[in-house]
This record gives sequence, C-alpha cells and structure tokens, in this order.
Amino acid sequence: MSGARLTHWASLLGPLLLACATTKHPARAVPPAARFGPLERPSASPLFGPHAANTALLAVEAGVAGDRISGLLEIPNDECAILIARAGPSVEDVDLFAYGEDGSVVGSDEGPDKTPALLVCPPHPPRVWVAARIAAGHGLVAVGAQRVARADAQRAAAAYGLHADPDLSEARVRAWPGLDERLAVHRREMGGDWQDVRRVAVPLDARMPTRISAQVDAGRCLDAFLAPADDAGHLELSAVDAQGAILGRATNSGRERSLVVCSPLETSVAFELRPQSGRGVGVLVLSRTRPGSEVDLDTEVSRIAIFPSSALDQESRQFEATLAAQNGYPPGKTLSSGMLESGRRSSLPITLKAGCSRLDVIGGDPLRGLEAWAYASNDELLSHAQGGARATLFACGPGGSLRLDIEATLRPGPYAVLLHSEAEVPEALLHAPLAAGRLLAHVVAHGVLRRPSELGQALEMTLSESALKTIDLTVPFGRCVDVALALGADTLGAEIRLVALRTGAEIAVARGAHATSARVCALEGSSADDNLKTRAELRVGVGSGKALVATRMLNPTR
Repeated sequence: MSGARLTHWASLLGPLLLACATTKHPARAVPPAARFGPLERPSASPLFGPHAANTALLAVEAGVAGDRISGLLEIPNDECAILIARAGPSVEDVDLFAYGEDGSVVGSDEGPDKTPALLVCPPHPPRVWVAARIAAGHGLVAVGAQRVARADAQRAAAAYGLHADPDLSEARVRAWPGLDERLAVHRREMGGDWQDVRRVAVPLDARMPTRISAQVDAGRCLDAFLAPADDAGHLELSAVDAQGAILGRATNSGRERSLVVCSPLETSVAFELRPQSGRGVGVLVLSRTRPGSEVDLDTEVSRIAIFPSSALDQESRQFEATLAAQNGYPPGKTLSSGMLESGRRSSLPITLKAGCSRLDVIGGDPLRGLEAWAYASNDELLSHAQGGARATLFACGPGGSLRLDIEATLRPGPYAVLLHSEAEVPEALLHAPLAAGRLLAHVVAHGVLRRPSELGQALEMTLSESALKTIDLTVPFGRCVDVALALGADTLGAEIRLVALRTGAEIAVARGAHATSARVCALEGSSADDNLKTRAELRVGVGSGKALVATRMLNPTR
C-alpha cells in the first residue's frame, strides 16, 4: 500500500484502534448502518487527499484467529464504495467479506495479507454487511469504507491496488487469440442478430469474485460470453440483480461460459465471475440483440428472464401506455383475468372478430414465466408465444370461437388478457392463419411495422425442402427493403438468402425456426439510376407446407 494511503487510513483509524486498546466495550445490539458524509469533488476527494468527509468507520474490535469484526453500511444506489480492513502489527492475515441483507455475496478478498480491499459498484444492495475475519494472529482490526463516484471507480481501484494486473489492457483484449472466431461460433449457435456492447479484460481469482455492471435494454436480451486464459479453471458466471439476488448461472460448456439475460423493461444487472481454482485473466464480451431479433434465438438457448416486479394493475397500466405510445393502439378490451397455477394450463373460451387480433397476456408479481397458445374451433394451432413477464399472440382468421391456453411456467400469480382487433388486413393472412400469426409476431417485434393493418401485401406460397422459391426485388436508391418469411404447419427451418441479380453476390442470409427476415439497402449509388436489383431465395429445412412472404420499403434508419 502506498505511503499516502497508509497515512490517510492510519490518521482515520489510529485513534479508534488506540481507544479500543484502552476501553472495554459492553455487549450491545446490532448497530445502525453507517452512512457516508457528503461526496466532494474528485479533486478534493479524501482518496487523493488528507480529508475524510466521505469515509465511514464501521467497526473496531480486538480478536484472535477466527474472530469476525463487522458493521452495516448504507451505499447510495448510484455510487461505488471502497471497503477495507486494517490490522495491528500482531495480526498476520485478514480476510474481508461483503454481503447483502438477504445473505447474497457482494464480494470477498481472501488473499494472504493484512490489507484486504473491495470495490463495490452498482448494481448493489442499498445496505451491505461488511465483515473482516482474522485468519492468522491476534490483535486489533478496523473496518472502514470510502465513498467513490462511479466516474472515479477505476482510479480508486488502482489507488487501493485492485485490478492492477498489467494484462488487463485494451491491447490484450484486441489480441486475445481466437476470440472473434469463438464468438462468431457462439452467436451462430444462439441464433438472432447480435451487436457488441463491450469487451473488457477481467481478473479471475479463486479468492474473490469479479463483478461487471451492465444494462439490459427494454425488450432486448444481453449475452455475457466469458473466455478465460489457461491459468484459471472451472469458471462460475452468474447474473445478479440490483438487490444482490442471483438471477441465474451459466451452464458448463467447455472452458467458455455464456449467459443470456432478457428483460421487458430497462434494468441493471451485474455479472459475477470467479474460477474455482487458480487465478489469471479472461475476456468478457457483452452483446445485445438488435431490436426485435429476440424471437430468432434458438429455443434451446438458456435465457434468464427479468420478471414482473409490480402488481398486475400497475403492470397493465404501464403496458397499455407503452402500446399506445409505440404502436398507436387505442385502449384495449380485457377479456379475462385471474390467477394462474404453476405447471397447470388454464383454458379460456374467447370470441374474435374476422381479421387479425392481438392478444397480450400480462403477468403481475409474483408470477414468473408465461406461455400461451391460441387454437381454432377445429383444434388447429393459430399462435404460440412465451415470455418472462408477458406473451403476445396474433390470431388471424374468419372470426368466431377460439380457445386460449395459458400457463405460468415457473411461479403462480395473477394475469390479464388484453385484446386489440383489426379487420383491415391482407386476405392472405386469413388463408394461412398459423403462418400469419408467426409473420405478424416477427415483423412487429422487429419494429418493421407497428400493427397488422400496416402490413400492406403478403404473398402466400408453398415451400418444401426439395425446392427453393425466388422473388425479384427492386430497391430504390436511398431506401431499404425488408423481406419477412413465416412458415405454417408441417415445415421447420425458414431461410432467406438475398443475392445481387447482376453479380450473383450474396448480400444477406437469415434463418429462423418458424420465421425470419432479411434486409437489403441501396445506399452506395450516386443517383436514382443505381437502384439495386435483388433476388430473394426462400427455403425450408424440413417438410412441405404453406408459407407467407411480406416485403416492406423502409428508410435506412429503421
């Protein structure tokens, strides 16, 4: 530890260590949580100067090997904190631990030294138990904390010797052997369309976990992919919410670990990384789905859903407001509400008008996980959807009586079914209702259109695994064309391949289990004469049956 930091903490903790040496403390109840003083400007921060306005002393006690010295600390939700323990000369080794009030582990430093330190940054519990354990020796131990602005977190970590490994550099990330190739394979296996958010080298140490904060955008999924060096083995990768509770853990697959977190609302999470043996470095790559491509994820991808956190009435009001603002829907009709049991399907008879209808199944706390099916009067499947907080189905046809099945997949709770009907839709949607439901769910989720009535034209065709169908397109200069394909019954594995007619060069390929879409843009020409002639090749992987294809002209910004 640097001389400046030692002097600062000695001046802060020294008098209290001396007081403990000369004063007997009676037994008392659990103390109230310590609070920080006002946070000063970084230039005047006590971390880099002699003042102590934003520090807190949590506890000072004497003990022998095995004893713990602990205190409770309140940390502002948008701030970080440095937690430290310091000991007298007769103490040889001190370990430091931090826990949420629910018992979740916030961090630990179990290194073989007497100057442990932890950096805790959002998301973290509002109140943290900090405990120092005397691992060897006997004597006085003091536990303290220092408040740090998020912008100064890395500088604070460096000042206390945290994350100071010279291998943790941007150059190391760029030069990580085989990272791009392994990441490309990983994304192909997951499906969907991904974009980089962040790549960072991280320390991996069996003695203490590393925590990386991240943001999950509303309606999107975030993938954490961890590639370790050879020095650390048997990795653990967990996702933790803002209250410190574990949302889920990555499954084992070779040396790499990956975890996908999806949320209907914008939320903060933290990824906790720790090897079971050894220490070294790794690269954590955070990627998010492009808007709407969540529906393209492979059904076997293990996803952690952020579930509803408020009562059903509040969830319904928030959802209706979002639907009106983003999709232009008027107030809908509530068809049904009640309680769902976990693992038991509830069947509801409903009546729909001719055309296409949007059915939103909304869950409220404490419900966890939703899955829904819509069946025609002849028991043929019309639509299917699943989600963590709600499920959206599109049912098209001549109208009449239908059956809606709903199930809470993980935990029981309240639900409501909201209906919006639209009669003005392309005729082809009524002739292939299962493909229509999949097509509408895909293009609405991708933001290509807001409502079924905006679809325009849809082409019905029969696709089989033994042949391909083609559609020729003209893309005006400065515009894009989105091509969407959805399959009906008896087929699986939708594929769209876009090629330039003049050269035969491949422009884009898109694949999905039941629906997919690809986009081509004419942006590099110099005049309207440079319109792009494109051919769309349509295939299915297995079977033969009805399919629907829709094309839509878009601006490049959509």
